[in-house]
Amino acid sequence: MAWFQRSERGIGRGEVAESQIEAPFFAVFMVFCAVGLFLFHIYVQNPSYTIALAISMLVFGITIIKVEYGIYVLVIAMLLSPEISTGNVGANNERDVNLRYDDILIIIIFLGVMVKLAFEGKVQLWRPNPINFGIFAYYSVCIISTLEALRLSVPAWDKSVAFFVMLKMMEFYLIFFMVGLAITDMKEVKRQLTVFFAVSIIVCIYAIMSIGTLDRVSAPFETGGTEPNTLGGYLMIIMCIAGGLFVYAPTFRKKLFFTALTVTALIPFIMTLSRASYLSLIVAFIAIALVGRKFIIVLTVAVILLASPIIMPQDVKDRINYTFLPSGEPVQVAGYESSIKLDKSTHERIYVWQKVRYNLTIWPWLGGGISWDTVLDSQYARVIIETGILGMTGFSLMLILILRTTRQAHIWSRYWMAKGLALGMFATTLGLMVHGLGTISFLIVRIMGPFWFLLALTVVVREIALRDYYQQLEAYHQDQKEQKEARIQSELNPSQSLS
Repeated sequence: MAWFQRSERGIGRGEVAESQIEAPFFAVFMVFCAVGLFLFHIYVQNPSYTIALAISMLVFGITIIKVEYGIYVLVIAMLLSPEISTGNVGANNERDVNLRYDDILIIIIFLGVMVKLAFEGKVQLWRPNPINFGIFAYYSVCIISTLEALRLSVPAWDKSVAFFVMLKMMEFYLIFFMVGLAITDMKEVKRQLTVFFAVSIIVCIYAIMSIGTLDRVSAPFETGGTEPNTLGGYLMIIMCIAGGLFVYAPTFRKKLFFTALTVTALIPFIMTLSRASYLSLIVAFIAIALVGRKFIIVLTVAVILLASPIIMPQDVKDRINYTFLPSGEPVQVAGYESSIKLDKSTHERIYVWQKVRYNLTIWPWLGGGISWDTVLDSQYARVIIETGILGMTGFSLMLILILRTTRQAHIWSRYWMAKGLALGMFATTLGLMVHGLGTISFLIVRIMGPFWFLLALTVVVREIALRDYYQQLEAYHQDQKEQKEARIQSELNPSQSLS
């Protein structure tokens, strides 16, 4: 039982070592799992379900032993777990419900973390930080708006669709709370980032290998067609974190690694042909350059943009030029048609705001409820349509608190990896805010899973920075106190000081 070994110095007389409690518990748990699996397999007669349950039980047990290992599994599953279509929901069965295995793992690992904290005598559901208030403010409005839609029996609104969307949002916040509780020091942060980058390299290699086989590259294990916007947002996160770490990397070898990682992610990123992702990356990298005072990044971005007509693949140039079409949809300005004509996709992202204006005349404060008049082309339009002015206020507050918290972590941290992570997450948030102009970025599982995971790590490094500051402040005051006592002692005993 080597996993249970730990330093137990300081255990008082009459107290029981934590490992002496965990080891028997784990043994009993494994026996219970074996018996349960046997009975379950006899009942369902489905090897796939039995294997899935066995993996879930194993992950739960591993999380209790060491929560860090459970988070490793979650980081891997967030991008590499398959999607399984479980049917359709909605009034006309218009919405597919895709179950992903990490949806189950999130709940399992969260319960494992809670059990582990109970063993350690810690009763805590989340790590205190400013972002918590923003999450509760926005999610509370979502709940109230949805309950109001249920009470009014709003037309074209389906409670089953709303339930699954609300559950998905809750999963994002559970990742944030769970990782914030599980990770406690910089060594663990470093190991989690290592696993995150290992998974990102696998995704990048998969995407690069799919270039030429698909019209637009996408993430692994997607059902119902490719989602290039999803992969574009995820790759933007990778490049932002790598860019932030590049700024503060202490050695040339580390800078070279983060540069290579950025280039590796940039290749499939370009081939997503996602214009929202392109714009978000430009904004994010400019933020990294300005906040991190690495103006060579701005110069590099400018050079690439100027040279893009020459160096970019023809598919990319066609995609950009496709935005403005002579035969496209005319754009209305102040109720009048202008000479600007856009492709259908871009026009939809503008037209959706007419829906917003109409909805604000019907239910301005709480909207029509989560999932009402499902919008896929704009995060902000969707928030307003679903939750009204109050929901948009809560959502904006959450984003502001995220930006402020990541900025504080960047300023206060001393360790290079902590500063780089915080800078990368500050830029990532700005990038996703731009990305959200063209898609529902903050509702996409494969973007929000990594985002809230990395945001939790940023909250951890912020707390570590605060803890180090207060320790230094306490040491300073203690030193001042000792010097003052020494001066008083020397004044009371001048002869002793002279001798």
